[in-house]
Amino acid sequence: MLKLADLFAPFPLMPSILTEIRLPRKLYLEHKLTKSFQGALLLFFVSIAPAFAYVSPQPVENLLLKGDSKAALAQADALKKDLSPVDYANTKASALLMLGRWQEAANLLEPYYEKDRTNLLLANNYAVALWGMDKKDQARKVLETSLNTASPAFRSLHKIYSAQAAEAYAKALNEKNLAPPPILFAGSSGGTDLVDKPVVVAQAPKAPAPPTPTVTAAAPAPITQAPKTNPVATPVTEVPPAQVAAVEKDAAPSPQELETITANMNGWVKAWSSKNVKSYLAYYSPSFSPDKGLSYSEWYEQRKQRVAKPGAINVEISITKVVKSKGKIVVTFRQKYNSANVNTNSVKCLEWVNDKGTWLIAREFNK
Repeated sequence: MLKLADLFAPFPLMPSILTEIRLPRKLYLEHKLTKSFQGALLLFFVSIAPAFAYVSPQPVENLLLKGDSKAALAQADALKKDLSPVDYANTKASALLMLGRWQEAANLLEPYYEKDRTNLLLANNYAVALWGMDKKDQARKVLETSLNTASPAFRSLHKIYSAQAAEAYAKALNEKNLAPPPILFAGSSGGTDLVDKPVVVAQAPKAPAPPTPTVTAAAPAPITQAPKTNPVATPVTEVPPAQVAAVEKDAAPSPQELETITANMNGWVKAWSSKNVKSYLAYYSPSFSPDKGLSYSEWYEQRKQRVAKPGAINVEISITKVVKSKGKIVVTFRQKYNSANVNTNSVKCLEWVNDKGTWLIAREFNK
């Protein structure tokens, strides 16, 4: 039987020729496979490229910092396809806020805020828009929610403020401060308080567990201690109406009100010392009654000029008394004012009124 190899026996060069023929075909197949793989890889990177194609919003922010809000608004729209959705919303909303277009900014930011309440810049801009729309309580809640969610530092600071307010409240009433000291926790990079939860969970069930007679016998103890919170209210119900009215005229604000007023006093001083005219005047109510026979508009322009005038100033206060009368809170404090030309140390009073949920200054006078 004739074999295929026998046909090529007279031609010793043929095997090498066949080898050379097969080798290029193998290389050709490998080349095709390589090209196919490279093509697939290229398509993969092309398909994900948009996720990495976003540019920085810095050009828009530079215009915002220069105060050119109209140019920033146009630049944000021009870069809309190149910016990430959140950067576009934040930068465009910032330009809208600078132009006083509160509703447009709020509509733009709201869906992003609802998706991510830990983005503090987003929350701040959204709150500014709400504030501009006179939705003050909603603006406050937006900031508190985002800060409580994302910032351990805010939660710790809030506890310190509460403790200081309780201490000031007790001092105003000449009572001992019974509030427990605040517990501050370390924070994680994700914004969570680092609490030793296993210990708390393990110890919590032990108190109610034994239903023994000794526990029931000890139950009246809290009842005997409960009236400690009542001395302020008890005399009021037993005195004649005229004396009740006298007590109401010189009452103490609630701890929450005291905390808010204390924070507002500190913010008012800080804005004044830093010569932040807009922030300083924001603490005054539109119904503010100036002294010395000035109209509100005359007083407003006068304060703008005096606070903004060149030269550093330093304002320090120490609160001595806080009382509440007919819904108004009057704060008596010692004020030290120092500037290049004026140095004063006087006792002053600020009368605060609740204007749609926000405590603002209605009167300011020396004592």
